[in-house]
Amino acid sequence: MTPDELPHRPKPQTNMTEEELITEIYSAFEPFLPPPEGTYVNCEAVRGRWNVVRELGNQITRSKLPTCQLYSGHRGVGKTTELLRLKDHLETKHYKVVYFAADDEDVEPQDTEYADVLFACTKNLVRSVPLAGTNPLIEWMRDRWQSLKELAVTEVEFDTLSFEQQVSQFSKITASVRAVPDIRRELRKRLNDSTPSLLAALNSFIAQARAQMPPPCKGIVIIADNLDRIAENKPDGRSNFDEIYLNRSEPMRGLDCHVIYTVPIQMIYSPRVTRLEDNYGKPDILPMVMVKSLAGEVNTVGLEKLREVIGRRLHSIDAQLPNFLVGYVFDSEATLNRLCMMSGGHMRVLMQLLQRSIDWIDELPITAEAAQIAIEEQRDTYRTALTGDRWAVLAQTHLCKRFDNEAMSLELLLNRCLIEYRYYDQAGGLRSWCDVHPLLLGFEQFQMALAKLKAKEPTAEPIAEDEG
Repeated sequence: MTPDELPHRPKPQTNMTEEELITEIYSAFEPFLPPPEGTYVNCEAVRGRWNVVRELGNQITRSKLPTCQLYSGHRGVGKTTELLRLKDHLETKHYKVVYFAADDEDVEPQDTEYADVLFACTKNLVRSVPLAGTNPLIEWMRDRWQSLKELAVTEVEFDTLSFEQQVSQFSKITASVRAVPDIRRELRKRLNDSTPSLLAALNSFIAQARAQMPPPCKGIVIIADNLDRIAENKPDGRSNFDEIYLNRSEPMRGLDCHVIYTVPIQMIYSPRVTRLEDNYGKPDILPMVMVKSLAGEVNTVGLEKLREVIGRRLHSIDAQLPNFLVGYVFDSEATLNRLCMMSGGHMRVLMQLLQRSIDWIDELPITAEAAQIAIEEQRDTYRTALTGDRWAVLAQTHLCKRFDNEAMSLELLLNRCLIEYRYYDQAGGLRSWCDVHPLLLGFEQFQMALAKLKAKEPTAEPIAEDEG
């Protein structure tokens, strides 16, 4: 059915042409940027009661000592959105929050080591927190300028620079480190040799800054986001993940302020998680939005949350648009709900499905045909990743609703072929269960593996359901 064939197509009163409106809607669903201001949706009820203030914030505001927390989750699930919400909350509680996305300008995700993380914290602290009097980090840089100035790509003597120029040298060095592998290796070598002195300078800087902050400021919080995006490299068989988070856990925890590091989810779903917990406390994981029940039925609360996400983003364009969600933006409830359900409760997948659906229309509404094409294209991204026995593992997980921590199951979980949901049961116990991503259910290979497994094990038992 074409837009003109729809029996009733009410339109919002707006000064934008429909082409302009489609462009605005498309941009509002950008999958790789934080959501527009004012569009946050609290999904606590369908994320196992996960709340960023309770999970990460309370430990900061209630502790008399510096804290160091690890935070993880699948790529695109909404971690940055929650961290920015936490930043806003902590600032209302009178904390100075130094937030930075490490992969923007501080580290090279494909080649990251501990020295890069330490220097990123240093650079963002000295750039974000003003300090009167002698600056320990500037003094640390001055003492090592002859050794470091070639990394800043300058021949200028440090003492001839203005204070602002001296501060900018931290940024110049990190920029060179990202761009030039040889400089990156040399900086690491020099920083590793100077780690104790740099940590001492950092903590002296933090202590002076804290002493100079006027009441009611309570302290400094560093949030190092996007470290979960770094790739795992294993030169000489050693993992840089292990080197950063485990072997260097003492200096990682050594800053005299509150710190939150994002951590690659591969470390959470591995035997290393117990060592992480020993060193940092239990890592926090942001769950998916639960869009269906353990029994396979639509979770209406989860579905409504995703619809609210869409409605809030449309509201950021024009306050009228949420009232025209069905009939003008989408051709039917069924089309809107199908896109939400096929996302599996994963925010970035939802945004990608919405944008791709818009690619297949020339005028509103988003039609069932456009949505189905977007779903098929998104589904196709999984096709090459699923070979051999993986279909059997998916079928087994679909029947029993749990994964077994074996290598292939973990691979499928990390690739989001499997999705884990969490909820609290009626007795107050935290429950987790796992299922196949909805995009994969239509594959013929999956249906064949499922039929074969049912014929072989007709009495496969799922985990008991008690969803409250």
